[in-house]
Order: sequence, then C-alpha cells, then structure tokens
Amino acid sequence: MRVTTNQVYNMGFNAIQSHSNKLLAVQEQLSTGNRVNRPSDDPVAMSQIHTLNRAINTLDQYAKNGEYAKSQLVLEETAVTDTIEIMQRIRELGIQMSNDTYSPAQRRVAAAEVEQMMLHVKGTMNMKNSEGEYMFAGNNVKDTPFVDDPANPGYLIYIGNPNTPAADYKENATFGGRFVQIGFDHTDKLEPNDEFNMSRVRITDTGSKVFGFAPNPATSLGPQTNPPAAGEIDPNIYNAMRVMYDRMMAGDKPGDDVLDDLKNSITNMSEVVAGIGGRQIRIETQYTAGEAFKMPLMERKSNIEELDIVKGISKFTVTQNALQMAQQVFGKVQEMSLFNYMR
Repeated sequence: MRVTTNQVYNMGFNAIQSHSNKLLAVQEQLSTGNRVNRPSDDPVAMSQIHTLNRAINTLDQYAKNGEYAKSQLVLEETAVTDTIEIMQRIRELGIQMSNDTYSPAQRRVAAAEVEQMMLHVKGTMNMKNSEGEYMFAGNNVKDTPFVDDPANPGYLIYIGNPNTPAADYKENATFGGRFVQIGFDHTDKLEPNDEFNMSRVRITDTGSKVFGFAPNPATSLGPQTNPPAAGEIDPNIYNAMRVMYDRMMAGDKPGDDVLDDLKNSITNMSEVVAGIGGRQIRIETQYTAGEAFKMPLMERKSNIEELDIVKGISKFTVTQNALQMAQQVFGKVQEMSLFNYMR
C-alpha cells in the first residue's frame, strides 16, 4: 500500500480535530455541570429528561394554582366572616328592639344604624377581587350579582349563576363557581361536588349560596328559586334586613320571623366559612403531596442529566493529553518530507 504525504497530513489533521471536538465537549459539560446538553449527547437520556421536566413543570404550575386559589379563598373567607359579625350585631339589635320597653321613636333610631350596616353588607355582596371580577357572581364575573328588584322596590335580587339542583348535574356541574386544578386528575370528568375531587378546588361560591337561606314564611320572602316566582322576594340577607328595617321605621318590633331569618343566615354563612377552610386544607395537602412526588423526579433527572465532576475532570485530562500527543506527532510527521533529505 502506498502512503502519500497528503494522506499522512489528512490523518494527522483529522486526529487533532477529533480530539479538539472531544475536548470542547468535555469542557462544555464541565462549565454547565450537565452530562447531556443537547439531544446528540444522549438521545435516550434527553427524551427522559424532557418527560421529567414536563412532570416537574406541571407540579410547579399546580403549586402556583394552589397559591392563587388560596388567596381567593382567603379573600372570600374574610368577606363572609366580616358579614357574619355584622349580621350578629343586627340580630342583637333586633332582639333588643323586640323589648316592650323601647318606644317607636327609639326603634326608628336603631333602624338608622341597621340601614348603615345594610349598605355595608350590600357592598360585600357585590364585592370585587383584585382583578376587578365580582366574587359572588359565579361564572358571570363581569355582571353585578345583586341588583335592585324591579318587582319589589327597595329589595335586591340575585341574577348571577344559580345553585344548580343536584338532579340537574350533567355537563356543567360546577355550582356556578370557578375551579382551579391543583393536582393530577384522578378522572377526566369534572365532578359536581369538588369535595370528592382532590385534583380541583372551587375558588368561588355563588351569591345565592353564601347570602341566601331558607326563610321563615312569615317574612313573605320566597323560597330559594332563581329568579323568585311572582310576588316573592329573593331570600337573601339584605332583604331580611330590609324587612326588619321597614318594620322598625314604622315603629314596630322586628318580629320573631325576621330574627329567625337572621339566625338562619348566620348559620348558613358559618357553614360556608367552614367549607372554605376545608378547601384551604385540601390545597395545603395537595401541595405537600406534589412536593413529595416532585423530589424523586428531580433526583431521577439529576442522575440522568448532571455530570459527575470527578469523572468529568478525569476525562478532560485524558482528552487534553490525547490532543497534545496528536499535535506533537503531527509536528514530527511534518518533518518526514523527502525535500528535507534533498537539501
């Protein structure tokens, strides 16, 4: 076999280039700390890394969803708790004004205090969150949930998403509220009651659920229907206070029926607050479970992707020595020219 000078030069150049590329690759691994920086480094490992990254990023997003959901629930809890305190004050005032020792004039003075608290409660019922969305309107976040009742001047009517009866739960079984996903779905079906679906949490409650109640028939408030039937008044806490206010402005006692309505409304809102607290616990539980699940994923990713520094430095030294050897050999080969012997 005849070995030409050109062939010798090409082999030497290829050897130097090959070792240079390997040295550059090892240098990149050491600088990034990763064994796999691109698909060509290890296609199988890169595919596993992408899968693990997708799972880890999904868990991080669920954690962020949980933080958002918790902030909304805390805001709702504060609003409802504040309303409960006002309703308790109004009921105490109603019990006080039911005493025969108070005159009509004194009841009218107390009615003025009730009126101020009514305005505060009305503002809470139509409260907005930091994003300018109505909190108690269900999915109709841009529409005012409680508006003046045209059929009953001075009273309010709820026009937001109603509480869907259990028999009607089908495709849109969400209580009119909004849901946030905080974990991997155990099913691809959205359950009507989020208490049995740990992967999702309801971040809003409809106004009819929070501020509505089962009224005493003597107050002439209608049943919990949306909209109320003809001649009925929407059974919400504002309207119960309105009945009390009208009677006291006329110099009359609030009435045991109104006091019962106030008691029922306080009980209903207390149950709502308890439900909100339960959802907050579910968010914390799901977050803890997500973090526990994420740890082995990150460990698995680290084992696949990251570089063993000791092995990397050893490989760098070996590759560097190989490159230097190739360069020295090429320098010696350059001197093996026929023209060097013809001088």
